[in-house]
Amino acid sequence: MQAQQAPREPAPARSRPGSIVRRLVVFALGLAVPILIFGGVVLWQFAGAARARLEGEALGRARMEAAAVDREIANLVATLESLSLANALQRGDVTAFREQVQELSRRSGLPATLRDPDGRRLIDLGAEPMPERLDAADEAALAGRPSVSGVVDGRFRVTVPVQRRGGDAVLYLLSFSLPTSRIRDVLAAGGVPEGWVMSVVDRDHRVLTRTRAPERFTGTDAPDELRRATGPEGSWRGASLEGAPFFVAYARAGVPDWRVAVGVPEEALAAPVRASLVWFAGLGIMLAAIAGVLALAFARGIAAPLQALRDQAVALGLGRPAAALTGVPAEVAAVSAEIAGAAQRQRERVTERERAAAALRSETQRLEVLNRLGTALASELDRQRLGDAVVEAATRLTGAAYGALFERIPEGPDGPEHWQLLSLTGGPREAFTRFGLPRVTTLFSQTFAAGGVVLSEDVTTDPRYGSHGGMPKGHLPVRSYLAVPVVSGTGVTLGALLFGHPEPHRFGTREAALVEGLAGHAAVAMDNALLFASVRRAQDRFEAAVQAVRGVLWTNDAAGRMTGDQPAWAALTGQAPEQYAGYGWADAVHPDDRAASVENWNAAVAERRRFTHEHRVRRHDGVFRTYAIQAVPVLDPDGSIREWVGVHSDITEQRAAETALRESNEEIQRYAYIVSHDLRAPLVNIMGFTSEIEASQDDIRTALAGRPQADRIDADLAESVSFIKAAITKMDGLINAILKLSREGRRNFQPEPLAMTALMRSLANAQRHQTETAGAAIEIGDLPDLVADRVAVGQIFGNLIDNAIKYRAKDRPGRIVVTGAVSDGLAVFRVADNGRGIDARDHGRVFELFRRSGVQDRPGDGIGLAHVRTLVRALGGRIDLASEIGVGTTFSVTLPLRQG
Repeated sequence: MQAQQAPREPAPARSRPGSIVRRLVVFALGLAVPILIFGGVVLWQFAGAARARLEGEALGRARMEAAAVDREIANLVATLESLSLANALQRGDVTAFREQVQELSRRSGLPATLRDPDGRRLIDLGAEPMPERLDAADEAALAGRPSVSGVVDGRFRVTVPVQRRGGDAVLYLLSFSLPTSRIRDVLAAGGVPEGWVMSVVDRDHRVLTRTRAPERFTGTDAPDELRRATGPEGSWRGASLEGAPFFVAYARAGVPDWRVAVGVPEEALAAPVRASLVWFAGLGIMLAAIAGVLALAFARGIAAPLQALRDQAVALGLGRPAAALTGVPAEVAAVSAEIAGAAQRQRERVTERERAAAALRSETQRLEVLNRLGTALASELDRQRLGDAVVEAATRLTGAAYGALFERIPEGPDGPEHWQLLSLTGGPREAFTRFGLPRVTTLFSQTFAAGGVVLSEDVTTDPRYGSHGGMPKGHLPVRSYLAVPVVSGTGVTLGALLFGHPEPHRFGTREAALVEGLAGHAAVAMDNALLFASVRRAQDRFEAAVQAVRGVLWTNDAAGRMTGDQPAWAALTGQAPEQYAGYGWADAVHPDDRAASVENWNAAVAERRRFTHEHRVRRHDGVFRTYAIQAVPVLDPDGSIREWVGVHSDITEQRAAETALRESNEEIQRYAYIVSHDLRAPLVNIMGFTSEIEASQDDIRTALAGRPQADRIDADLAESVSFIKAAITKMDGLINAILKLSREGRRNFQPEPLAMTALMRSLANAQRHQTETAGAAIEIGDLPDLVADRVAVGQIFGNLIDNAIKYRAKDRPGRIVVTGAVSDGLAVFRVADNGRGIDARDHGRVFELFRRSGVQDRPGDGIGLAHVRTLVRALGGRIDLASEIGVGTTFSVTLPLRQG
């Protein structure tokens, strides 16, 4: 037994170079790592630059091809516009024009089509006959602009209007209907790199043509990313129409409003990266081989003595006796002897000192952390700095690798209740923020619901872990987990403290109790910070409001009496506090306005409502100025009035300008009446002379009998007379319109109470015949009543309803809805229809005199909406328009509830 318990003699010194080799290899590799990292970064940057270059080439090619498509379409438009100026078209000689376009078709291969404004074909040289119907592109051409259609049956169409020289009327529609392969040839003209795909998408988001498999995809819907692209150019990563991963760049062709997309296979973009990885692997292998060779070369001479010294140290560390080494270098032998003599003596003293020092160090650090945190909690009012202090202190005290404070954001104007990261230690903020808002998983839910401490020694084995798929890829590694809610004294959840460590069993009840205590102190400090921030925001808003008000700010007590120091009012009126106290302020109001001002003020105070008024006030220099007054009550939490806050705004110049403007408008109306009246006299003379010419046509025809071109002269004369008569009729209508607007502007309105729902129904009944004939329906909602001029209001809404019936869409039953509501003390009426809609470019022009929008297939002089706007403004209101082509139009009329 004694022999078995005796200490084992140390083994004789022997060479074990393997350990030294490994260390030298590691050392050599450590020297090689920076080189390897630098090489890797250079190769990666090279690969990234190559990829960026390919992406830039794709966008540049998209721009180039978009410019080429623009040039092609512009050339087609220019050719059509040149043809539209032909004399044969201007005089209506379709036969002669046919010969011109046939010659053009033979020379250039461009088949032209000529149609009248109703879409009927007069000339069609295309391979396939064009349908005799008008589409959106034709409607644009009828409005006087060249247009380009999208893809239809593998073709696209370029159309220009043929207008009479010196006029706006559209005589014909001149078009080229061409196969989409023409655009594909434009794309292919510059060559298509191998694997690349180029496509053209029309404004309806359909593929017009494509360099790869055009017969398969022409006319199909474009990818969703391209449909959502609205800018002039851009790029994204997605899939081609075949489903292969592609990088796609696009640019917009401005003339036809098409988009040209250039797709580069991801395989081509990834090639530089693969090449860089191969070079990086080769560099790593080469450096590893060099490190191994160097390590073997240096290890052989020093490994054996160090290994023997190590064996002696191991024996001494195990409490076994160990003799001094022999047969080793003198330096190693000396160290060995010293170690053998001192090891035992030092071991005991070091162990004791380290134990005491560690305990003292730990306690000192804990006290320092708690002291600094207590100071921060007591004095810090900034939420961010407060959160940083709490998380840093708790992380140090618990020994966590990561610590975070998530803040609860209550539901408010900025959105629903959510949680956001306030403070973080132990990792970059991106380690959390890139995963979005915290998910209410089974592991998190108890903390977010303030359900107490959550302690998990190893989350990977915790049954609460993994309810939402486990830890996201790239998340900081967490095994040990500790979470404590931060709850205020009133029971409101303010946030949550979360701590983690990549190793298991790092947190226990001691750490949980420590963090729970810190969370309580943090809740008090956060409550104080939130209260301070709320008071600061309220103070900032009040200061900003006072600075923003350019008038005179004053306050009254809850009973409506002016009390206390009112420096702004004193500066305005020169009154002393004892003079303006109570109702003394009324002495500064003009005698004619004084009684009404006091009466209206007392009524507003009694009804606890906003006070809006206008009166004249005597300034300190004795001059009376006109002021607009706004005052509101300030309420306590129980709903009682604490005080009234009001402001006087000087509007003297505004009222003077309004008077001058009113006089100027009246003068313009009188001038318009005189001008339109004087225009009628020469118009009557023109009508008389035209009648004389018309009566003399037979004599002229007899005089020209037998002469060359007699028939042509007779036809031209008849056409000229008809043009003159049409112009006279148009001019007579315009003069009548000017007279009507002039009379309306000079008419005195007679306000009376109006039941608007009944009035609107009577207007709808008056147009029932037109409504039923058009197959439309009118719906009238509950409308707010007005005090206004009955005739003016009836003309406003009667005109709007008539327009809605007149300009209904042909492809669906008409539906007109009239609604109304009160907003900010004003009545807002809306007349909405599902008709043709108004182009966005015409939203402002339709209210101008003699201006109309869209296809002119309905009778009218362009004065209806101008008349409506004049009446609305005369009643003190405004009219707004919202419309979309093919969807419908909504007119919003805002009027005061009481006129005058």
